[in-house]
Amino acid sequence: MKSLSLLATSLLMPWALFPVVHTLQYTEELSKTQLESILNGMSLSDKINHMAQIDFSMLFTNDKINFEKIKYYFGELGIGSLLIVPYKQEYLTASAYRSILLAIQNATKTYNRPPVIAGIDSVHGANYINGATIFPQPINIACTWDENNARSVASFGAKETLAAGIPWMFSPIVGLGIHPSWSRMYETFGEDPYLVGMFARAMVEGIQQSGVAACAKHFVGYSAPRDGHDRSPSWIPTRHLYQYFVRPWREVIDHGNVLTIMESYTEYDGVPNVANRNSLVTLLRQDLGFDGVLVTDYQEIENLIGFHKVALDYDEAVKMTLMEGSVDMNMIPFNVDGWSNSMKHNFEDAAIHDVVRKRIDDSVLRILQLKNNLGMFHTDLKEDDLEIGKVGSKGRRDVALDIARESIVLTKNDDGTLPLHSSNHKKLKVHVTGPTCDSLGYQSGGWTIAWQGASDYFFEYGQTVLGAATHQSQWDVTSSCGVNIMGDSCDGGNQDIANEQRLGADYIIVCIGEENYTEKPGDIRDLNLPRGQRDFVKQLKNESKAKIIVIYFGGRPRLLGDIVDSADSILIAFLPGPDAGQAVVEIITGEQNPSGRLPITYPKYQDGGGIPYWHTVSDQCTESNNPHEPLPHWIYSQCEVQWPFGYGLSYTSFKYTNLEIDSKTMTYSLPWSDNGKSSSSSSIKVSINVQNTGSRQSFETIMLFLFVENRHVTPEYKQLIDYKRRKIDPGQTITQEFEVTTDMLRYVGPYDDKHDILQMGQKFRLGIGPTTDCRTMQANELCTEMLTLEFNGQGIYEPSCEAACILLETNGCLVIHTLSGSECYSICRSSHSPTDTISLGWGWNYLNCIETILLAKSRSNERKCYDVDNMCRNVFASKPTLDNDEEEEGISIQDQSRTRPPLTPFKEDTKLAKYNIDTVVMSILAGVVGTLIIVYPFYRNVIHSVNAKKGKDEIAFSPISRNEVELEII
Repeated sequence: MKSLSLLATSLLMPWALFPVVHTLQYTEELSKTQLESILNGMSLSDKINHMAQIDFSMLFTNDKINFEKIKYYFGELGIGSLLIVPYKQEYLTASAYRSILLAIQNATKTYNRPPVIAGIDSVHGANYINGATIFPQPINIACTWDENNARSVASFGAKETLAAGIPWMFSPIVGLGIHPSWSRMYETFGEDPYLVGMFARAMVEGIQQSGVAACAKHFVGYSAPRDGHDRSPSWIPTRHLYQYFVRPWREVIDHGNVLTIMESYTEYDGVPNVANRNSLVTLLRQDLGFDGVLVTDYQEIENLIGFHKVALDYDEAVKMTLMEGSVDMNMIPFNVDGWSNSMKHNFEDAAIHDVVRKRIDDSVLRILQLKNNLGMFHTDLKEDDLEIGKVGSKGRRDVALDIARESIVLTKNDDGTLPLHSSNHKKLKVHVTGPTCDSLGYQSGGWTIAWQGASDYFFEYGQTVLGAATHQSQWDVTSSCGVNIMGDSCDGGNQDIANEQRLGADYIIVCIGEENYTEKPGDIRDLNLPRGQRDFVKQLKNESKAKIIVIYFGGRPRLLGDIVDSADSILIAFLPGPDAGQAVVEIITGEQNPSGRLPITYPKYQDGGGIPYWHTVSDQCTESNNPHEPLPHWIYSQCEVQWPFGYGLSYTSFKYTNLEIDSKTMTYSLPWSDNGKSSSSSSIKVSINVQNTGSRQSFETIMLFLFVENRHVTPEYKQLIDYKRRKIDPGQTITQEFEVTTDMLRYVGPYDDKHDILQMGQKFRLGIGPTTDCRTMQANELCTEMLTLEFNGQGIYEPSCEAACILLETNGCLVIHTLSGSECYSICRSSHSPTDTISLGWGWNYLNCIETILLAKSRSNERKCYDVDNMCRNVFASKPTLDNDEEEEGISIQDQSRTRPPLTPFKEDTKLAKYNIDTVVMSILAGVVGTLIIVYPFYRNVIHSVNAKKGKDEIAFSPISRNEVELEII
C-alpha cells in the first residue's frame, strides 16, 4: 500500500489553526424564514461564490495541504462546495479527509459563513477512501435482480463516505445502458427503464436514509451517445426520451425524493445540457417538478466555450447557463475568478438583471436548503466518529462478497461441466491462465481508488482467481500468464513449461477481459476483444483435452466471437470487486450456486442488432437458410444476440406451470365517477407456479413481459413490466402472483410526443421468462391468450381531455369554476371542432399551454387559473377574477361566482423585442372597479388570440411557448 507521507505533516490538528466565531450557529433545523434571512444577509459576491464548487487539488501547495488556501477560498471568498478527488494518487483515509474538512468548517465559522458541503464520486461504495469497502460495480448489482442489494451498497457506501465528513455522493447513474461500447456501461443498472428505475430508487433511498444526499446523474440522455463514444451527442427523439429515458428519472424524483441531480456532458437535441432550456427547465423543473439542487458535471460551463463551441467566452457561457438552464451549483473546478467576474458582469447587464438576480437567489436558497436538510447548520463535524472504526469492517466486506457471488452470470455450461467434482479422491489438475486471472484491478474497474482504476499495489485487500484457486485443497493448481490484456503473448521463457502444464490439465480456467477505464479515456472503436485473447482461448481448446472454463471480467459486453464455441462453460463476471476471485472459485467448485441474470442484452455482432431488447417489432434483420449464400437475403427475422436480456443459468432446474389470469379484459375508468367521486380501473391478476426440480436450493428471478399486439405508435417487441426474485428449496413449488394495471399499458402517443396515453381496444399478451417469445410461440404455455383493454365509460376515451382536467383539478381551477372532474371531461369531450381530424376536445396544444402556466412555481393557484383562461383559452362559461387589491403572490381563492370578460390581445412591442426584453404589458377594463395593470414576465414573445364563447365549435388559438414563464418555473 502506498505511503501517505506527503500529507502526514500537514494533517495534524488543522482545525486548531482558525479562531472560531459562533455567530452563525443553530441548535435545530432551520425554517424557510431563517434560510431566507441568511440569504438576504449575503452580498452578491457571497451568493455567487456559494454557487461554486472547487477541486480538492486547489487546496495544495507543493503536495501539501495549504491552510492559508482553505482560509482564502472558504473563509474570505465563501466558496460553497468542495469536490473531493484523489490528489496525485493519494488515497486518503476517512480520518485524513475528515481532518481537512474540520479545518474548512472552522474557517467558515471564523468568517461567519454558511457551511461548506463536500461531494465525492462514491460509485460502488466509498471507492475513493482508503480502507473503505469496495462493492461490486452497479452493473453487477443489477445482475442480482435484488433491489435490497442496491440499498445495502448505497447505505454502507454512504456511511463510509460520511465517516470521512463528506455528506454528498455523486451516485447513482440513472441512464439506460443501451450502447454496448459506451465506456460507462458498467456504471448503469442495465438497459431496461423499469429495472433501472427500481435499482436507482433503491440506491437513492439507501444513501439518503443514511444521512447523505444522493446525486442522481446524468440528466438527461447521456447514456445514449450516438456512436458509443463518451460525451458524443445524444440523438434521442423526444417521444423516445419521454417513453424510455425519463421513466427512471420519474422514479427517483417522485418516489425516491432525490435531493440533488447532476446534469451531463452531452448535447441533447444539439444543445449542451448545461444550457438546454428544454431539458433543464421544461423537462426537469416543470414536467418532473424537481426542486432540489442541480449541479454541473466537471467544468461543464467552461466547456461551452472550448468543447461544445456554443459560447465565445466565459461571460457568454455563464449567461447561457443562467438564461437557458436551471443549474444551481457550478463544478468550476479551478477558475474561481472567471466564474465570479462573469456572474457579476451578467448581473450588471440591465437587460437581464432581474432574471439573473432571481436565478442567483433561487439557486443559493436551494443550496442552503440542501445543507439544512443534511443538518449542517445545527450539527458540527467532530474529530471523532464511531463510523470511522467501522469503515471497511469485515461485516461490510462480507456483504460485498455475497453480492459479488449473486452477481456472476453463468451463460454456458455444456454437459454439466460446472461445478467441478473430483473423482477417486484424486486432486483435479487445474491450470489458471489469462490476462485477468491475477489482477485485483481488472476485477474492480474504473472509479476504484483512482478515476481510471488502480493497480494491485494500491488495494488494501482482495483475492484474485489465481489466488483463490491455490487455496482449493482438492486442486493441483498450475498457472501461466498466457496473453496480456492487449492479447500479446506474455509467457516469455516459460512457454514450454506453460504448454506442458496446459496439456496435462483436467480443466483450464482462462480469465479474459478488459483493462480499467471510465469516461472519454475508455472509448473504443471495436467491440471485439483483442484478437490475441480470442485466439488464445481457441488455441487452448485445440491443443488440450481439458475442459475450458472462461471467466470474463470487464465493464461492457465485449464480443466473444469464437470463444463461445471454444469454451465448455462461461461465467460473465463483469466487475465484482476485489473479492471476485473468491466468488468465482466458489461458483466453479459448487460451493455457491450461480443466480445472476443479465440486465442487458449481450451482443453477438458489431451492428448492435437486437439491442436493447425493447426495440420495436419492425427493427429486424435478414438471414438465409444457407449462411454462405450471398446477398440478397429474403428471410426477415429478429436479430440474433449472444444471450438475451434476463438470461442466466443455474446448477439446479426450474419448471414453470399453470399460468393463470383472472380476466381476459382489463377496463379503464376515468379518475372521476358521475358524482365526482373517484372510481377505479380494473387490473388483471397473473399467477404462475415455479418448481425447483433440481437438488440444490437456489434463487430464481421470475420475469413478466408485455407483448403489445397493436398500438398507434409501433410497439416494443416485448417489455419487462414486473419481476420477483424468490428463493426456492429443492422439490418446492411456489406460486408467484403479479398484478397488471392499466398504467403498465401507457405509452407516449402519436399526436403528442411527451404525454402518456392509453389506447382503448388495444390487444396484448403476457409472457413469463426471458426466453419466452409470445409473438412467434403464441401457443407457449408461458404465454397468455390475447387480452384486451376496454374503456369503462361513455363515448370515446380522449386522453388529452383527461390530462387537462386532472391538471386543472389538481391546481384548484375546477373549484373556481364550480366544476367536478367528470363535468370538466364532459365539457372537453363536447368541444370537438369539426375541422380537427387529429384529436377530440380541447386538444394537446391546450394541454401544453396550461402546463406552462399551472406548473409554474411562484404564483398562487388562483392567479394561475386566471392566467389559464386569459392566456390559453376560455373553455368554461364562467371565469375567475381578481380583486384590485389582490397581489400576484399569495392570493387566496375566495369568491367563485365572479366573472370577468377575457383579456384582449396585446400587440408585441417591436422595440422591446429588438432588445430582447421579454416583458408583455396587458391592460384590462375591469368595469366599475377600475383598471388593473398586470405585468407578465415572459422570456419569449407572447402571441395569443382568445375567441371563446360557450357553444361555439371552433376556437381561434395560438398557444404560448413553454419557454415563456422562465422566472416562475426555474
